[in-house]
Amino acid sequence: MIALSKILPEYREKAKKRIIEAGLEVMYEKGYCNTTMEDIARCLDVSKPALYRYFKNKDELVIESANYLQTQYRDIKTGCNSEYRDIKTGCNSDICPVDAWIEIFDQIMSPDIKIHALYFEILGMTVHKPEVQKRSIEGMKRGLDQPTHEIEEQQQKGLIPSKTDPRTLAIALVSLFNGMRVLILLGVDWKEVRSRWIEILRNLFGITEKGGQQAECPRDCKRFEDCNPASEI
Repeated sequence: MIALSKILPEYREKAKKRIIEAGLEVMYEKGYCNTTMEDIARCLDVSKPALYRYFKNKDELVIESANYLQTQYRDIKTGCNSEYRDIKTGCNSDICPVDAWIEIFDQIMSPDIKIHALYFEILGMTVHKPEVQKRSIEGMKRGLDQPTHEIEEQQQKGLIPSKTDPRTLAIALVSLFNGMRVLILLGVDWKEVRSRWIEILRNLFGITEKGGQQAECPRDCKRFEDCNPASEI
């Protein structure tokens, strides 16, 4: 339990983050429709009125939760495309175009089906809740623009063949990623989904074949074993 009442007056942003995290925890277990503000308050061991100092209703909490998750996604991408953070995360996107995408899968694509169920439940809300729809559209725009830009940069570095339009690749990747959520939700083994994800990435980025032969993956790449299972080496 979190003694939220003790930190609310002084640490507003920290308090909001705690509420969001607690809200997600409860919604993962019960789903959006079955979750009440009372449930979230109980999880935090605070009164329900305390929550309304920060969120006027459950819908606003869901919107902020979606923003929170999107920020985590952007942090992962930033960590895999920044020289400073490369040292801390071990990402090596300068030599491996699939590295950031595997990192995103490992950190976001949980084997817990409840997480993916909530994702699609919130996605379905966009039809009837204009504010959720607005935020979701904004999130999707960023979710396509960012990888498009990164793919363009990797094409300029010669890491990805330039014959394919970068936005086409970005749309394919985002669509496939969400498709992977469905597979896990419907019972496909997480390890198999991860393996297929990496294989698809290699094909999309032209790593699997080059000039009719399998391209060599640098052995100093931290993803060498992921991209080259023992049976292939």
